[in-house]
Amino acid sequence: IACSAFWKDYKFPKIFFDGLSGLGARGLRVANEIKEVEKVIVNDVNPNALEIAQKSAEINNLENFEISENETCRFLSSHSKMNERASIVDIDPFGSPSKYIDCAIRATMHSGMLALTATDLQVLHGLFNKAAKRRYYGTPVKTEFSNEIAIRLILGCVSFVAGRLDISFQPLFVDHDMHYYRTYMKIFNTPEKEEKIGYIIFCRNCKDRHTQTIRQNECRKCGHETEIAGPLWIGKLFEKEFVQKMKDVKNNLIVSKRCERIIERSEAEAELPATYYTLDEIASMIKSAPLKLKDAVERLRSQGYKASMTSLNPGGFRTDCEIDKITQIFQD
Repeated sequence: IACSAFWKDYKFPKIFFDGLSGLGARGLRVANEIKEVEKVIVNDVNPNALEIAQKSAEINNLENFEISENETCRFLSSHSKMNERASIVDIDPFGSPSKYIDCAIRATMHSGMLALTATDLQVLHGLFNKAAKRRYYGTPVKTEFSNEIAIRLILGCVSFVAGRLDISFQPLFVDHDMHYYRTYMKIFNTPEKEEKIGYIIFCRNCKDRHTQTIRQNECRKCGHETEIAGPLWIGKLFEKEFVQKMKDVKNNLIVSKRCERIIERSEAEAELPATYYTLDEIASMIKSAPLKLKDAVERLRSQGYKASMTSLNPGGFRTDCEIDKITQIFQD
């Protein structure tokens, strides 16, 4: 859906690279299911896996499908010159994508899309903070919204690497499923104009959380010592127009209900502030049964606040209302 949405009305060559393809499943699907694609190259170091990918391509009569046997960064670097880059580059490793970000950016054409996956959850969720700092240049905090912190750390790492190359990017869509975090971003060959790196300031005592560009050691609400995640990406995670394109494109495909729900919630939360709250977290604070998600969102909206469900947690909601007001509204 994301690839189809990105290539809809796209004026440049529709070329797809999969840097760590394994058996080539994703590249095969792109070549087979997206009719507009001009060329797909899947790369892996395992010749046996590539042999299977090639046989799959033959079974599906794919003429726009090529294989490459190479180390990922060598493959991407060999396609880093103008007119040799791809409009979509996909990096889906076991563990962290951080060592591939530099060469992946170089292989993505101006205004192309880079899709990155991370599966090193223990590091991204705060079990190994030294490793997090080494891989992502920032550290997480264990919270109810740890998955959002993880995604923002990945984007923060991209921002640091892109900045070094005088390149900027815009997140289009993010998704997570169990141990799997995926980010899609549009790459621009121009330096970043606005600083979007900062910190998430979290208070475990009163559950207040917000983003800002400097560290803050004392809670703005209760004066308690804060926990700080970052440095990380504090800009938007979704581009509303892109999510709307995904919504249009999905009507031409067979899509699960869960996938539809994720896209709809992503569209609703696209313009709302960073970090979400969970119903269980609020219920535990006010010592009552949790509200229904729909009712919680409606209650906040009826008080003049912006609010929506979040795609990152089935029991989560995003709002511009702050924690002390939320508990007050939910108790009334």
